[in-house]
Amino acid sequence: MESINFTVDSALLKELGERLVGKPHIALAELIKNSYDADATRVEITFDPNSDAISVSDNGTGMDFEQFRDFWMRIGSPHKGREAHSRVHGRPLTGSKGVGRLAVQFLAKRLLLTTIPRGAKDGLSAQVDWERAVSAGDLTHAKVHYAPVSRALKETGTIIRLEGLRHKWTTDDFRGLAKEIWWLQPPFHRPAHASSKADFKIVFTSPEHAFAKTFERQIRAIVDIWNARLVGRNTNGKVDLSIEFAGERPVAVQYRIPDSKLLGGDFEIRIYHLEKRQPHGIRVKDARDYFKEYGGVHVYDAGFRLPYYGTAQSDWLRIEADHSHRLGNSKLLPADLHVDRGMNFLPTLGRIFGVVNVNTATERSLSIQITRDRLGQGKAYEDLVYMLRWAIDYYAMEEARRASEIREVEAEIEPTSDKAVRLQSVLESFRNQIAPKTYVALSISIKDVVNAAEKEAQAYDNRMALLGPLATAGISTLAYQHELQKQLSAIDGIIEEVSAIEQKAPSLRLQLADLKSQLSSWVRRAKDTQSLFTYLAVEENRSQRSRLNARQVLDDVRNQTKTLARGTIVDIEGTDEDLLLPKGSFAEWTAVFQNVFINAFNAILDSDNKRIRIRSRSIGKTRELLVEDSGCGVKLPGAEKLFEPFARGAAISHERQALGYGGTGLGLTIVKLVAGNLGCEVGFVSPDRGYNTAFRLAWREQE
Repeated sequence: MESINFTVDSALLKELGERLVGKPHIALAELIKNSYDADATRVEITFDPNSDAISVSDNGTGMDFEQFRDFWMRIGSPHKGREAHSRVHGRPLTGSKGVGRLAVQFLAKRLLLTTIPRGAKDGLSAQVDWERAVSAGDLTHAKVHYAPVSRALKETGTIIRLEGLRHKWTTDDFRGLAKEIWWLQPPFHRPAHASSKADFKIVFTSPEHAFAKTFERQIRAIVDIWNARLVGRNTNGKVDLSIEFAGERPVAVQYRIPDSKLLGGDFEIRIYHLEKRQPHGIRVKDARDYFKEYGGVHVYDAGFRLPYYGTAQSDWLRIEADHSHRLGNSKLLPADLHVDRGMNFLPTLGRIFGVVNVNTATERSLSIQITRDRLGQGKAYEDLVYMLRWAIDYYAMEEARRASEIREVEAEIEPTSDKAVRLQSVLESFRNQIAPKTYVALSISIKDVVNAAEKEAQAYDNRMALLGPLATAGISTLAYQHELQKQLSAIDGIIEEVSAIEQKAPSLRLQLADLKSQLSSWVRRAKDTQSLFTYLAVEENRSQRSRLNARQVLDDVRNQTKTLARGTIVDIEGTDEDLLLPKGSFAEWTAVFQNVFINAFNAILDSDNKRIRIRSRSIGKTRELLVEDSGCGVKLPGAEKLFEPFARGAAISHERQALGYGGTGLGLTIVKLVAGNLGCEVGFVSPDRGYNTAFRLAWREQE
């Protein structure tokens, strides 16, 4: 019996690269993760659209020729899976399959690599022409050209330059890149003189300032999703504390450390609610894992971090201990600041990130142990603990107080009609003691209130009657989503089977290719349509309520509805990047803007100039979003009737219905109902020149 070896077609390079990633920002993220695995403390991403290139440079361990040959040039090398942790800093390795480097051919036509290993006199440079490599036939015949390079040209580390980019990069791509890699970087950058070899800093540079701004905003988003922030400074035992809840103004508090031996010290502590949907697209699990790694309160002595503090094993503030003892009251706060069961709101270490700065060189009573990993015990150390725990306990009481006030408001809500009836009863009991004219006037006024309340109650009942069908539609949508996903997966399998059929007859090959093309096109359209409802399938989108970034929500809805846009340009650049919507769930805001967008698409269908523009403006404390379109327009007199159920401004043609545009007359009713619950007013106003309709959504910012 004879034997024969397997061969591998070099086209596998392209196939693997595309199937591994699918999106350019995911491919680029693989290179940053490689820098992390190489024990780099700094990686710099440079994007230059003018030269059509992206480079990734790090100060990691680099590669010598043997490592380059055995690991980088070997497809599927399992060395990361065997080693599990990086060699210098002991980081858990982010990759294990040995194929991540192939993802870069998805990004660009050429790759230039320069790498210099630690402890070596020189390194090497290599060039890969992916198109030549793919056309080499047998994968073992694909060549990479390399040459030695002097260490004088670069410090230890690796530079990868990608030239001839295959994709046009957008702000969304760089936002997506930051979402993929933000968790590699510690939350706060420490001063340069205090940097640790275990740090990992990601720097992005580009002449396109919008790209750099978007990337930086997203990669630092984790430190900005806090629920409360505590900032304090100690001066000889007197602590000035500022406590700020998200979306509210800071409140100043002052307290003293009894018989303080601690002369100075300042701190900032951020407390997070890591439940349900988080802003900026941060997944709850990722956030929890991140704070499991970096959470707690870290101590810096003159800028140098003391390793003992801020680890999962160190409960130096006795927070977890107090949780386990189920304390109801604080041992530190005065009685007048206590709230019943207030310590139930004490945050766990997994929801805290903080930094406290001290200086043992200037503190008479605060010392550092000989191991230099922690502070010495004593009165000054206990004062430091007191300073921080007082602030955290005070936060817990304030959180409890806020929760209690919300419960009281909810308990006191009484229908207006019931109050009016009670008032009428009281008036009747004092009839003999009130002048007849006064009694009649008051009685008429109360009846007017009762009639108005009954009309409002009827309107409320009508709105509630709509919620039944809408809720049913929502439940049906979730079931439809689940079933559609199964069907799309089945069709994907059929497409793969069609692709695998080999036919020699040209006519049959053409028929199969046409069938595959039609099926693939249908699947793409179905998936685009499915994106209109995908957000409903995520429980966090429906239940978590927070102040979401308006521009990001609009961008999400723009992507969800792109299949209905039919070439319409939807411009959101006029929306303030820092504008926050009133507190609500992602599902609520999506319901509002999806309906507004679809109404605009419907109105714009017969227009030669299809444009929609969303912009924001502020008038005093009032914030507004204006959605303007170049469609058929709305007559402002009587426009408020368009928000009534089943009302339409124009008939829906069969052609428009065939395109999936509206037809029920409930879109604006839903918008008004949901927006009202979110504390917003809606209506139509005069549009700017060049537009025919302007929808206005407005709310008032509170003090």
